[in-house]
Amino acid sequence: MDVTNNTTTTLNNSENNSPLANFGQDVKAASLEFVGTAFFLLIGLGGIQAAASNEGSGVEKTMFVATSMGLSLLTSAWLFYRITGGLFNPNISLALWMIGGISTIRFILYCIAQLAGGVAAAAIVRGLAPGQFLVKCGRFWKSFRFCTHLFIVSVYLQNHTTHVQGVFIEMFITSALVMAVLMLAAEKHEVTPFAPVSSAWLLTDGTS
Repeated sequence: MDVTNNTTTTLNNSENNSPLANFGQDVKAASLEFVGTAFFLLIGLGGIQAAASNEGSGVEKTMFVATSMGLSLLTSAWLFYRITGGLFNPNISLALWMIGGISTIRFILYCIAQLAGGVAAAAIVRGLAPGQFLVKCGRFWKSFRFCTHLFIVSVYLQNHTTHVQGVFIEMFITSALVMAVLMLAAEKHEVTPFAPVSSAWLLTDGTS
């Protein structure tokens, strides 16, 4: 019995099973996830700022914003899904990690990259968009001094919508988006290349 070969094989298997075995690839994927997230939100936030800076009815502006976000996600996901999966959202990353679709290291790196990509996109739009940013702060944020023109977009509840209703609305929309990604993208089949269409449609509908 060759104990040396068995020991070498065991050590090699242990190295392959190490969480850091594919760290280099995880960093590359996270870097591209940062680029993809920034690209997605750059177009989406640019559309929001364009809608806020021009005259029009509330319905027109809402549909413009929803279409901008949906088409931005569609384009970005189709560009990056073969490289990083085109997640662009920590919620999606969490769902894929929970089903074993991505490793723990990649999940952490993806979340960092996605948050950083969002900050970068907001900074770029703030630096390039003309005029003053229009911000509407919710009742909670009005008590803070930083509720000024520092932010391009603020999340707030519409009139007569309670905080409980807002939580459940956000929960159902996010759940639908996660389910679309899991059923159409993570579960491989003949319609997987068209998964970005479903995700973009859900984002458009949820934004409106």
